[in-house]
Amino acid sequence: MSFSSLWHPAGVALPFDSAKDADTILPEIRNRIVTGTYSAELLQTLGETVRPADRVLVIGAGLGTASTLAARSPGVARVIAVEPNSELCPYLARTHELNGVPWVETINAVLVSGLLGRVPFFARHDVRLSSLLPDECSWQLAMMVVCMDINLILAEERISLLVCEVPSGAAGILATADLSRVDRVVVGSGDDTLTLAEMGEVIRLLEEKGFAAEAGGSTVWFGRIALGGEIRLHATDSA
Repeated sequence: MSFSSLWHPAGVALPFDSAKDADTILPEIRNRIVTGTYSAELLQTLGETVRPADRVLVIGAGLGTASTLAARSPGVARVIAVEPNSELCPYLARTHELNGVPWVETINAVLVSGLLGRVPFFARHDVRLSSLLPDECSWQLAMMVVCMDINLILAEERISLLVCEVPSGAAGILATADLSRVDRVVVGSGDDTLTLAEMGEVIRLLEEKGFAAEAGGSTVWFGRIALGGEIRLHATDSA
């Protein structure tokens, strides 16, 4: 087998130059990448919602397609990519390097509110299925991952755009997140569509926090409702 970079039609190159990369990116994922169907809606939505001066937090960064695309958007000030899978973080950093955005900060952590210490994370051969849930021992590797306070990051980094690609955990993350400084939230579910119940809970939570849904599908983005009922689209520095 010969190895080279994989190119997603959205303009993101993914490292594919070793046997370990071939093991990380399964044939099905590889096909989705080169045909552009891998995280297609999420990447399209990001292209429409990222603004100059944005400070972006990507939760569940995976292979780095979303964090790379955000970092390459004109005028973006800061991008932080959080990934709980310790085995995947080196690959994530390589993706940023390959695409000329090595300044993206990669953090190996689980983002929670008020919980200190470490929690178990269960990695699966298909990286899209890795999660905090043991799921009847279908995982290949269990690892202990440090917990970080999501609200501390949101406040200290003055995040204006929050990208959450954690299908089964989006509602739990958003429920405890202080989004008072955030202008826009993008919730993606990878290559699958969130169930009506899951998305309904996400919409309810974000409506309570002052956001309105602007698009639907496997990715939904939300804009903050400003005074007068208009959606606030542009990043603001509220420091």
